Amino acid sequence: MGAGHYALRRVEEIARRGGGEVLVLHRGEDVETAVEQAICQGATDIIAVGGDGTVGGVAGLLAGKDIVVGIVPAGTANMFARELGIPLSVSGSLDLIMGKHDIRCIDAMEVNGRRFVHQVVLGAGSEALSRITPEEKRFFGRSVYALMGLRMFRDFRSLKVTAVIDGREISGHASQVLIANAGILGVHPFRLGPSIRVDDGQVDVVFMMGRSRASFIISGMDLLYGNYDGSGNLEHYPAKRSVRIDTVPSTLIRADGEFIGSTPMELTVLPGAVRFIVPPCKE
Repeated sequence: MGAGHYALRRVEEIARRGGGEVLVLHRGEDVETAVEQAICQGATDIIAVGGDGTVGGVAGLLAGKDIVVGIVPAGTANMFARELGIPLSVSGSLDLIMGKHDIRCIDAMEVNGRRFVHQVVLGAGSEALSRITPEEKRFFGRSVYALMGLRMFRDFRSLKVTAVIDGREISGHASQVLIANAGILGVHPFRLGPSIRVDDGQVDVVFMMGRSRASFIISGMDLLYGNYDGSGNLEHYPAKRSVRIDTVPSTLIRADGEFIGSTPMELTVLPGAVRFIVPPCKE
């Protein structure tokens, strides 16, 4: 039995004991309708069973609402669960939800009219991920990010980027732009930035600058090893209010594991908008 099926069975058992309801969505079905139905029925807690796309989709819909989100990780990378310190096993995450825990209010991002909680990627990464097949994802697991990196290099193209961050205008050539509410990357222990937190009231915008494959490699190494001192090819800006980005040519936008369209992109920061179940703080 796969992790997703086992998680579903355990959640169903808990729901039956507590008088709750479990709604199973299959690929292509509408998360928004399910969440809205739960809200109309007076739900106070919603458990998202799945990967980063599922968690981001549920959390985004609950931004600004007095409903608590629990996570049962059942995806490929489970990056947001890792960021919050949630146990990655089904039993461990459910024990946390049903047992002693804290509630943490985290920031959200409204991107072109939809809300997300983890990261937004524009450029080389989003374009490469769009060409990863479901079969490759299942076969490679988390190692699919290495395949993505090879394709990013093979299919490299520079973007002319124009951005406005909290009213400040920025322009230049870049291979990729990352907008991070959470700092974790797909491969442990690498992180974006030295101090990115999910509840600091801001997002962090990182530009991988340059027009060549050589600059792409250099900025990629700077990204992985956290070289944010300005001496490399990374440019890093905090945003407390809003971000607008346009690119030439237009490029795909990937937010919380989901493709949501192409540039231009408008983003608004929503501080403390979503309530998550997390491990209790250590005394």
